[in-house]
Amino acid sequence: MATQPPVQLSSPREWLEVYDADGQPTGQARRRSEIHLDGDWHLAFFCWVARPGRRGPEVLLQHRAARKDVWPLRFDASAAGHVRFGESLEEAAREVREELGIAVELSDLIPIGRHRQQHHHANGLIDREHHALHLLTPGPPDAAYAPDSEEVAGLAWIDADDLLGLVEGRLGSATVRYRAVDVPSDQFVERTLTPADLVPYADGYHRQLIDEIRRHVRP
Repeated sequence: MATQPPVQLSSPREWLEVYDADGQPTGQARRRSEIHLDGDWHLAFFCWVARPGRRGPEVLLQHRAARKDVWPLRFDASAAGHVRFGESLEEAAREVREELGIAVELSDLIPIGRHRQQHHHANGLIDREHHALHLLTPGPPDAAYAPDSEEVAGLAWIDADDLLGLVEGRLGSATVRYRAVDVPSDQFVERTLTPADLVPYADGYHRQLIDEIRRHVRP
């Protein structure tokens, strides 16, 4: 496979591989900006962090930075990013270190399947992604997280039941433990999230995700 020139993190010139709608790689490389303009399918690495909580599993949400070109300041997976052209999933696990500041290997993560998602954004971008989903549990203590302020505005722990209630419309709001990226690692405060604060996904996505988390996160 051909080697592509090095790129900066999240650069529009980042080289990604084009996938077909069924999730098969085509061997064709295109720039990230081109893929998002034309709506080509591509692969993304996702890591959800979950741990036992007082009411069952709790999930770590990433508060996306304001500079993001899609879903700025929304809450999403703990860490996620594109798999670059020629990159293995082992190498793509770098996203956890780059965004959360914790070092993990792919072998530390539990694979929990694939998901296909597409979004048409108001800025004209068409994002069609195959998500390679992974779970890290229980993860390190809170003090170990050192999120990158270029990528992350903050971190929030939410009860899995509350997350599901928000996305399924059974809750209008939920309280989370939140830490902004620019405060000490032990200074979490209570904050209220609504469904509009979350990155939206296809119906059933979060229920399947929470089912997997419950299978693997033990009290």
